[in-house]
Amino acid sequence: MEKGLTRLRTKCAGKQPAARPASIDAQRWTVFTGYFYEGLSLSGVGVRSGLPPSRVSRMLYEVDSRLEAARRVEPEIKPVVLESPIEDLPLSSRARNAIHRLGCGTVKDMLDLDLSAVRGIGRKTRGEVRAALRSSGLPQPELDERRDSEMRGLDSSLERMHGRIAAALGAVAKEIALVRKRLRKGMQARDIGPAGGVNPA
Repeated sequence: MEKGLTRLRTKCAGKQPAARPASIDAQRWTVFTGYFYEGLSLSGVGVRSGLPPSRVSRMLYEVDSRLEAARRVEPEIKPVVLESPIEDLPLSSRARNAIHRLGCGTVKDMLDLDLSAVRGIGRKTRGEVRAALRSSGLPQPELDERRDSEMRGLDSSLERMHGRIAAALGAVAKEIALVRKRLRKGMQARDIGPAGGVNPA
């Protein structure tokens, strides 16, 4: 019975998954890891799990089948770097073809483009390319430059507002000073009285 599992043992050698996939129950996972990664025999796994060797064998094939299905559903995601081909970015075939028509073969080629000025791709494709770059953690010089420009513009606006507020406050401060001066003169005139004498308190 174990001879039939030789191919499976070769296939699983050195490929131990980090964690049990959700599609595989704990008992099957214990049987699978016991046989393939701990080196137990069918009978050894059977004794440990309380199952006959024939049931253990069937479970091993079941787990392998479920692992294959999980691999097909969740393909391995390769990290995207500057030298990566455009195909490594999560782009639709329409967007990918548009980028290729612009002469880009790698991510670096694409980053060298000014997407806001280049002809040959529409607004939807630009948005898709930017989203793909962002999801891959890649810089977007064009957007960074625009963001810097916007921040400089906001800084200038705040500076102008500050100047207007300072001027307005200065005018208000002068007006307050004039009113206070008139008020003090009025108080002094009242204290001195009409004939120049001091009014009694």
